Amino acid sequence: MTNLTSELPDATIDGVKLPDATIDRASPVPFYFQLAQLLEEEIVGGRWEPGTRVPSEAELGSFYGLSRTTIRQALARLEQEGLVSREKGRGTFVSSSRLRSWLIQSTEGFFHGEVVRAGLAVTSQMLNLKRVALPLWACDALQVPSGAEGVVVERVRSVDGLVALYVINYLPDIAAEAVLGLDPDESLYQRLAEHGGISVVGGNRSIEAVIAGARLAELLEVDAGAALALIESVSCDLTGRPVDCYRAWLRTDRMRIDIQVTADRSNDVQPPDLVSLELR
Repeated sequence: MTNLTSELPDATIDGVKLPDATIDRASPVPFYFQLAQLLEEEIVGGRWEPGTRVPSEAELGSFYGLSRTTIRQALARLEQEGLVSREKGRGTFVSSSRLRSWLIQSTEGFFHGEVVRAGLAVTSQMLNLKRVALPLWACDALQVPSGAEGVVVERVRSVDGLVALYVINYLPDIAAEAVLGLDPDESLYQRLAEHGGISVVGGNRSIEAVIAGARLAELLEVDAGAALALIESVSCDLTGRPVDCYRAWLRTDRMRIDIQVTADRSNDVQPPDLVSLELR
């Protein structure tokens, strides 16, 4: 968390109270990130309601002693998160108090459960749902023989009507009967539990930055060469048996990945507060 101290006088501009904290100029955290965090807390905390006009770039720059370029970067970050919208000739307005985020440790196959709990609407376009011969990487991940049969679930998923993620799941044949009836907007893991008696309880996930090729660019409505986050996952049931693996390509301008970190209690170390790490 950025080291911010309450040293500035209260400031209210057109009825909007600015956070009375300083930018830590000795911190390695970029100034725009610190400011975006301050303003985000006002929005998410409900102190700035939807429709509220955010003070102008000049007003924010004057109050916090920051350049217009820095202010624009901070506002652009909030716009990427869906918290504000900028209207040409009118200014910047609070558009939502709900962060679009995916808690990567969640046992959900996608961010379905996390996003729905945040009050956002998840919709999907089903591209593929059928029995297939599993590709080699899926056979390795699921610990089944090369060429084994399974089921593929391929979807483009949107949050509040905005395309956010392309994901392709492969599951072993034992899950096929339950999965083949999946509705496009349905949680895959919830269906596995309710129709297949398979409960996903954990697994391994990795994240890396990749560049969109032609097909990904078309599916995710970005320019070829745009930066995306690739999430790879293998999920297991109660016995430790792999029951799903997926590769998901995420638009990080529309969704944020959250990672929560706690200390190990086994060494008498008190756990710190949950830390949110944002990939941008």
